[in-house]
Amino acid sequence: MFESDQHDFDEEYAEISHPAPPLAKSSSAVATIEAPPAVAPATSTAPTAATKPVAPPRPIAEEIEESEEPTPQEAEQEEFVDAAEKSAAEPPKKKPNFVLIGGFAALIVFAIFAFMTINKPKVDAPQPGDMGPGIFAVAGLRGHLDTKWDGNAKTGRLVYQLRIEPMEDRWGAGFSRVVSNPPMPLSVNVRIMDSSGFALCGKEIDFPFNPQNAGVTIPASAELGADGKKLSAAARAAAVQAARQSQIAQMQAAEVIRERGKDLFQNQIAHDGLVGAVNAQGTLPCSPDQYRKADYWDFNTNFPTLDEQAMLLDPKAALREKELEEGHTAKRTAPKWGNGFVIQGDDRVTGYDSARGMLWVEDKTFAIDKRYGQATASDWSNRYALIHYKCDQHASCALTAAGQSAVLHARLN
Repeated sequence: MFESDQHDFDEEYAEISHPAPPLAKSSSAVATIEAPPAVAPATSTAPTAATKPVAPPRPIAEEIEESEEPTPQEAEQEEFVDAAEKSAAEPPKKKPNFVLIGGFAALIVFAIFAFMTINKPKVDAPQPGDMGPGIFAVAGLRGHLDTKWDGNAKTGRLVYQLRIEPMEDRWGAGFSRVVSNPPMPLSVNVRIMDSSGFALCGKEIDFPFNPQNAGVTIPASAELGADGKKLSAAARAAAVQAARQSQIAQMQAAEVIRERGKDLFQNQIAHDGLVGAVNAQGTLPCSPDQYRKADYWDFNTNFPTLDEQAMLLDPKAALREKELEEGHTAKRTAPKWGNGFVIQGDDRVTGYDSARGMLWVEDKTFAIDKRYGQATASDWSNRYALIHYKCDQHASCALTAAGQSAVLHARLN
């Protein structure tokens, strides 16, 4: 009887100690497991060797806990960690340096502001201006003045570039002869004018002058020496040479003083080897307010006239031409400083008489040189052209049409 009971207990224990896989075991099966019946202590006197040793059974609750292994889904779930413990375990994150970022941003803003300030146009400074052409008809000269305000209105200055050249190609040889070897100190006086003809500012620009190349006039030496004796020809020649050198030395000293601190013309050689133009650059003593009122410019000069230029080129031919001129009764005096242009304006051409060489505008009449200006005057008359005229104190005028570079020389009638 006891053996059968022991056998049944062993089978039940084996089933409990070797459970089915967790997925196959149902919750109802686990719930129906009952604790094995208690075994009464054996009263048999059978030998102990006949019975098998049995390990003490573990509680069913422990078996159930072992059988309930976590599923893969449950194993993958992140274990809950307290926020305080997590912050203590992980190192603190480095906070951005807002001071450094702010300083870098301020530097970028300052650089942009400085760039915009430097490249901002100077609205307070006068605008640069091309003053256009100007003429001095008596000497056959044409000039072009270009001006520009350099800097701002407070600390800036008015810079200029001036170019002077002969009005026509046929006068180029005389012009080159004068500027290459001036017969005397020459200069040009430039003036900036407002619309009413008032001179706002001006400057004198000099031509370089070498007294050695000038024709120095020496008075005749005395026939007698200091001792009262008559001088020989050699002695008189030596006295003349000494007087000439003394006068040249005085002129050189005066020329150094004249050119000191002045703007000087520089010769520009043309392709034919002659001086085709002279150029000068520098500053003009105009204030910003004066420059804002500038309307045009003019110049006057003691440059030799066209007749005197011809005399320098070929004295004999010039004298013969003078003798052939009718009504020439007085010798031409040395050139004096003029007053520049005394009249200028704009008018429409209304007609041209080719037989008489008369060009009519709205309220004036100009006498045109028929040999050189007939074609241009006829074209202006046919187109009813708008012309600009500038006339000096001798009524010698230069006429130009809008959009054309041709200059027509005329005399105001």
